[in-house]
Amino acid sequence: MHGRVDIQVGTLSKAIGALGGYVAGSKALIEFLHHRARPFLFSTSHPPAVAAACLAAIDVLEGEPQLIERLWENTRFFKSGLQALGFNTGVSDSPITPVIVGEAALAMKLSDTLFQEGVFAQGIGFPTVARDKARVRTIVTATHTRDELQFALDAFAKVGRSLGVI
Repeated sequence: MHGRVDIQVGTLSKAIGALGGYVAGSKALIEFLHHRARPFLFSTSHPPAVAAACLAAIDVLEGEPQLIERLWENTRFFKSGLQALGFNTGVSDSPITPVIVGEAALAMKLSDTLFQEGVFAQGIGFPTVARDKARVRTIVTATHTRDELQFALDAFAKVGRSLGVI
C-alpha cells in the first residue's frame, strides 16, 4: 500500500514498547490536525525520554530483523495451540490474540484463574468490546521461549476446561 495511503496512524505503546501513537500524512493534514484535532490540542508532547526510547526501539528492529521473525513464529505457535485446544481466537492477525469467551464475568474469571496459574491475560468486557464478545487478551513477544508459551497453553487448557470454556 506504500504510496497509496494518505494517512498512517500507529501505536508506539505495543510494537515499540513506549507510549502514545502517531499520525503521518501530508503537510496540509498535519497542519489541520495541529489546529483542529481535540486530542492533540488538549494533550502535551511526549517527554524527550519517550522519543529517545522510540528511536532506540526502531534501531533495534532495523538492526535485528530476526526478532520480528521470532515474534511471528511465537505468534503462530501460540495462536495455533489455542485454536487446537478449542478456544475462539477471533480474526486477529497480530501478536495480540484474543480468546473470546462471551460473557464478561466469565472472561474476568478466566483472567483471574489464569493469573493464579502464572499466566497474565487481561480480561476485557463491555464497553471496550461488544456485549457477549468479552475476552482475555494475550500478547506474545519475541522474547518468549517455547517453554514459556507451552506453559501458558497448558494453563489455558487446564483453566479453560475447569471453567467450561473449552
